[in-house]
Amino acid sequence: MKPPLRLESRLALLIGLFFGLAAVVFVPPAVTFDGPSHYLRALQVSRGQMRAERYSEKAFGGRLPQSHADFVNTLLWDYYWRSPASFMNREQWQSLSQQQSAQTGTRPVEFTNTAIYSPLNYAFQAVGMGLAARLSPSPLLASRLGCLMNLAGFLFLVIAALEAAPLFQRGILLLASSPLMVVQAASLSADAINFALPLLLLCGVWRLRVSPPARPRWELAWVLALALLTALLKPTLVALVPCLLLIPGRAFGRPLAKAAVLAAVFVLAGALWWTWNRPYLEVDVARWFEPGRPAMSLQVRAFLGHPSGFLGPLGFLLSHQVASQWPHLYGDPGGWIAGGVFTLNTVLSLVFLAGFLGCAEWSAPANRTWAAGMAALGLGLLGVTSLALWLSFGTPDMAYIPGFVGRYMAVPTLMLGVAWAEMLHHGAGSLRHLLFRAALCANAVGLGALLLPVAARTW
Repeated sequence: MKPPLRLESRLALLIGLFFGLAAVVFVPPAVTFDGPSHYLRALQVSRGQMRAERYSEKAFGGRLPQSHADFVNTLLWDYYWRSPASFMNREQWQSLSQQQSAQTGTRPVEFTNTAIYSPLNYAFQAVGMGLAARLSPSPLLASRLGCLMNLAGFLFLVIAALEAAPLFQRGILLLASSPLMVVQAASLSADAINFALPLLLLCGVWRLRVSPPARPRWELAWVLALALLTALLKPTLVALVPCLLLIPGRAFGRPLAKAAVLAAVFVLAGALWWTWNRPYLEVDVARWFEPGRPAMSLQVRAFLGHPSGFLGPLGFLLSHQVASQWPHLYGDPGGWIAGGVFTLNTVLSLVFLAGFLGCAEWSAPANRTWAAGMAALGLGLLGVTSLALWLSFGTPDMAYIPGFVGRYMAVPTLMLGVAWAEMLHHGAGSLRHLLFRAALCANAVGLGALLLPVAARTW
């Protein structure tokens, strides 16, 4: 009897549950990238507050329970920023949580860097935190259940994408089970859905392109819906909506239906994007972090007057920053890991890269249009992300992209990997199997190297 899930889906579930559940238990609360802000925004959504409130002239936040706000601030100021190696341990977390649980009332808190995210980014975490609120006032329980539901949502979307993907399932599995991806999924971070939902969208488009679906209207409808949801995730991900142009005309039925439907979807996606993001774009958020920096409007004005000035920083990104940030994309969930662990994961990232680029094998001829589309969209998303960072945090004479970090490359890496695999998937079957197994083992070793030392310190 045929298994209900393909092998790659079962491996994703095995790795995700084994290492992800360990991360939920052992990794300190709110310690991953922007952890405190993700905690507060997810808590806000769990309380039914869909949009963040204006905190000050340059910041956003909301009024949240004082017990949760003080729990996060105590961890952040008294431990994580003072001594990153001192995470406390589970008894101390529990003691602090019990102490803060006794507090009542609410107070305003700021979390500007995550305020722009839509409620969709925290849908899974909010379910967990909402359930925790019904069981106990414990901030620690809210964190743990929020992390658990985020992991569950991530695995659900990844497995759905693996089942929908017509090809390259091994490469998708390798990227989705990399150390950073699993640890972020097992936290309150929005990075999990920011990767998994676009992944499902791209796999849905690919499926429509490769083989006529059994229920074309239904499959087309959910792919179009995914595109609209992706446009809401974060401002730069709207650059993925044009992937719908790669859907063949036969999926729409009548000859002119594709143009009409996609025109409507693009207009609706733009309207949704503008409606959600406009209040945040009116505030120079970067000046909250650097009060003395020039206003972003000056940078935008300089760019519009001399757009070619961005080509230098973009070239530096492609020639230097991408390579230097690659190890961080693979295995650096924050500044709390030991230097030796990061060095090991830097080496493992090269094993992963060889497997990611070399694991694909299928007999179908190369689809050059699909490969070119994926490469263009991947590079386009990288460029849009870089431009947003340069405009928000840069100056006209800045020769690099400020604030660019490895995890921003996750979706572009996926798309460029798909393009590479489409063109170079023939021959050397035994070598491709070997590269895949080596990369999968590297992911397991990298995850173990991240989690074992943390478990030893916190438990």
